[in-house]
Amino acid sequence: MGIAASTFSPHRSVDATGRALPMTEDEIRARAVEVARGLDALDDMGDEEDQQRTLDALMKAIDEEPLSARKRFRP
Repeated sequence: MGIAASTFSPHRSVDATGRALPMTEDEIRARAVEVARGLDALDDMGDEEDQQRTLDALMKAIDEEPLSARKRFRP
């Protein structure tokens, strides 16, 4: 079975030179709605204790493998 070529071209956010293309008001609203949905979905991921353990582990990992000598988080 072959793969059919897509006739749909996704919306580009940059031109051929890499410069950002302006978005329409409808595109801005649609993107804002999707961002809000994604943030709302994060609320349902784990309980508060689980979220705190994850945050603690991330902060520790960032401090143990920093990109610079500056501490980001302090216990």
